Amino acid sequence: MKNKIRIKVLLAILIIAISLLHYFGGDKDLPIHNFYRLFYYIPIILSAFNFGFRGGITASLAVSLIYSPYILLSLQAFNVQAINEFLDVILFFTVGAVTGTLVEKKNFNLVKLDEELKRYKLLENYTNSIIESIRSGVIAVNNDMLVTMVNQEAKNILGTGCECIGQNFTDIFALHDKVKDSVYRAFKEKISNESIELIINKNGKEMIIKVSVYPLNFENVKKGLVIIIDDITELKKMQMELMRNEKLVAIGELSTGVAHEIRNPLGIIKAIEQTMKKELKDNPEALKELDIIDEEVERANKVVKTLMDFGRPPRGEKSVYPLDCVVEDVLNITNKYITQHGVKVIFNKTGDTSSFIDRDLLKQAFVNIIFNAVQAMPDGGTLGISVVNINENLIKAVFEDTGIGINKESIDKIFNPFYTAKKDGTGLGLSIVHRIVKEHGGTVKVSSIEGKGTVFEVMLPVRGI
Repeated sequence: MKNKIRIKVLLAILIIAISLLHYFGGDKDLPIHNFYRLFYYIPIILSAFNFGFRGGITASLAVSLIYSPYILLSLQAFNVQAINEFLDVILFFTVGAVTGTLVEKKNFNLVKLDEELKRYKLLENYTNSIIESIRSGVIAVNNDMLVTMVNQEAKNILGTGCECIGQNFTDIFALHDKVKDSVYRAFKEKISNESIELIINKNGKEMIIKVSVYPLNFENVKKGLVIIIDDITELKKMQMELMRNEKLVAIGELSTGVAHEIRNPLGIIKAIEQTMKKELKDNPEALKELDIIDEEVERANKVVKTLMDFGRPPRGEKSVYPLDCVVEDVLNITNKYITQHGVKVIFNKTGDTSSFIDRDLLKQAFVNIIFNAVQAMPDGGTLGISVVNINENLIKAVFEDTGIGINKESIDKIFNPFYTAKKDGTGLGLSIVHRIVKEHGGTVKVSSIEGKGTVFEVMLPVRGI
């Protein structure tokens, strides 16, 4: 507002100054007055530029009102000179009107262009917000394979920063042969390629990603590629978990049926063996052989019982009970076994660990985990156990040993029924652990480094299921 007032004052001063030159600039017949008259176009044009059509007309009117008396005073005869001077007045209005009209048209176009730019900017921001909100990595590259756009999820997956814009895609992402072939096909044949699964290493951890490549066309012209990257590590884990559960259910039903069929003949063999012992009590050699039969029958019975527990874990009574107390009960039971193997236990608990659980079933699960941990430390070591209240909904029990660890080939199979690396193992201990934790609505995860140790994490809901 103040700036406009200054301009108006400046225009008024210019008009007055030019008029003073006319009125007091010597004889009107001097050629210099024709030059002074041209000065009037300066305030007219400036007014039109600053205030548009109205400003141009107003300045022209002001100039005409001031300049016309000078014409009339100096008019002695109606001649060509007089006509030219009056035509100058008309020309003042013409210049003011034309200039003001052109300026207003230009301003109108500028305003329209500014609105269009704002609309495009809003659309761009909206589009960028949508792309940033997508839970998949999105990368756009041009025909030279230079990155033109990358959202935050792609940066998180690939572990890159903002500096990747303008870089070659192959520099920020080591292309696997499958991705290379897909990229070349998308460029040359305009063929999309979806669901390329790769394993990459990020911060020392393996990550499974799915890469999809799509040609980017704009107005039927090839502009590059759009590359979609999804982190499917957890999805793959869930799929493996689902497959494992399906196998567990099927094998559990089979185990129950097989165990039931074996138990009856074993009972008959046991009864006959006891009867023969009575009849052959005076025959030491026969009794020795019958003792062997008795031991083998008992061993078979243990296997049958394990199969029955795996196929149909006994259902006890659930109640609210502190999980750390369950661990303490298990440590009391296994203390002698742990001590004999030279293992030191460090036990910690944090917060209220009460949960709605079946104590006996969880004792069985924790005994299996602890036995496995101790057996993984044949030369002794440390077993760290912690029970932590994560929040009002979850409690976590962690068992961390310093044993020999589990190799990568085996770690995904340890919960599978009958899979074991032990010579005398049944391969059902950890399967039963998995089954019991699942029955409580929880999860059990394992991570291991060969030569350093293994960590079992058991997550249980506070309220149970």
